[in-house]
Amino acid sequence: MNRLLKKSFALLLAACLLLALAVPALAGLDGDYTSPVPTVYLQGQGSTLYADKNNTRSGYIHDVDVPDGYIEDVAKSLIGPLAKGVLLNRWDEWVDTFVEGVAPLLEKQALDENGEASDGSGIYTSSGKANRVLPDGSYRIGAYTPMYDWRLDPYVIAEDIHTYISQVKAATKAEKVNLMGRSICASVVMAYLELYGAEGLDNIVLYCPSFTGMETVSKIFAGKVDIDPKGVNSFVDFYVESGSADSLADGDTLQVLMDVVSVLVSLRGLDLPSGMLENIYAHVYGEVYPRLLVRSYGSMPSFWSLVGDEDYEDAKAAVFGGQEDVYAGLIEKIDRFHYNNLNRSAEILTSLYEAGAKLQIVAKYGVPMVPVVEGNSLQSDMLTSVASATLGATSAPYGEALSNAYVAARAADGKAKYIGADLAVDASTALLPDHTWFIKNLAHRDMPESVNVLFEHIFNYDGYCTVFDDPEIPQYLWYDAAESTLSPLTVDSGKKTDARSFFTRILNIFRFIFNYLRQALRIKK
Repeated sequence: MNRLLKKSFALLLAACLLLALAVPALAGLDGDYTSPVPTVYLQGQGSTLYADKNNTRSGYIHDVDVPDGYIEDVAKSLIGPLAKGVLLNRWDEWVDTFVEGVAPLLEKQALDENGEASDGSGIYTSSGKANRVLPDGSYRIGAYTPMYDWRLDPYVIAEDIHTYISQVKAATKAEKVNLMGRSICASVVMAYLELYGAEGLDNIVLYCPSFTGMETVSKIFAGKVDIDPKGVNSFVDFYVESGSADSLADGDTLQVLMDVVSVLVSLRGLDLPSGMLENIYAHVYGEVYPRLLVRSYGSMPSFWSLVGDEDYEDAKAAVFGGQEDVYAGLIEKIDRFHYNNLNRSAEILTSLYEAGAKLQIVAKYGVPMVPVVEGNSLQSDMLTSVASATLGATSAPYGEALSNAYVAARAADGKAKYIGADLAVDASTALLPDHTWFIKNLAHRDMPESVNVLFEHIFNYDGYCTVFDDPEIPQYLWYDAAESTLSPLTVDSGKKTDARSFFTRILNIFRFIFNYLRQALRIKK
């Protein structure tokens, strides 16, 4: 496929990912699962944000609200400027129209040039932390879920969490608490551990972390977008089969849209003038994306904690290029976390582990990475690779298995027990192989109640549990989406029919068009 057209598809999907990031990754710890000590759970991009943090009636700024007809109006407004850009090579009007059309959907969450909420927006907090001990002396795992402004500097949030933990201890008289951070808040836990160590903490759980960067966010910030036909097809098939399509749009409609992308990719694209594509791509990423990022996620220190080292300086140049003085306060914050924490994550965790900290890492895999970035064939949870989530676990590309030679060599070294039944992942190369768990078939944003079975096992174990202590909760687990259950991974877990063929996709597209026209004709009658 023409590389410029590949980039155009990648930018389309990257834009969808940016909008998807704005949907709250809220996930509470539901159910009657308990722990002998209080558990402080940081739920990711979840706390509700208000326009005025002191007034709960001021309106939410958390969700992205797209008014009816908004996208159509923006698209129409772009037609004239696009024609002018193509015919006259004058793109300023098109860039301005695009940015001003999309930015209002994203920027209500944005922070200022220092990465701070100077507009008064944020979370509403109430004082006091009750003693929520149960009659048997235990605590429900989700009882202590603090509210925090997830946009801010991880160090600032960590300081607030330190205060919160002190209040929980005072209210419960507990000497220790469990600390668990999910997704973007794994960065907050890492900042906490850097500042305060593990004193006063029992189990420390990092759930779907991105220690060396969340590849999807990292590459988009740095402008390293790319697309691979195989990656598109894998993503389309998984997303439609998983039932997740219904959360974004009508399932049939989204499936058809994804099939259109897959068919175009398979056909090697359209025969469009490369010069036009060159101009569109250069202006979309060269001007549109940086302007959108700096007015949305690029203004948030928390999201910069997801940018990996190989992309970090490129990302800063792309987002802040020429405006470094304006954003000096924000850059100082993100540099501090990047160079003092992200780049030292293995060192920080190793030091704590050797000092006796009870660290546990829970990673996910078996989900294709969003196919918009370089390296999208990595084994992942859709957003973060297995290697980043575990600091070093070895994995086969998505949909493949480790080679026979590799498996044999690990067996000869006595490491076969760390390889999953599907031969997709080898945990022996992870930073903490005896304390790193894997859940297959569960996407990054998802946290069903059944996952609490694993947390309850970790929190109630007498001592520092390993992945080999209970055969019912082994290192590798399978998530059954239909039943919403966890079970030990086997060679037969999740056996699927063959992926839909090119011909099947074509039929699906024409079937959709036929049904749409039939309904339209009925409406006219």
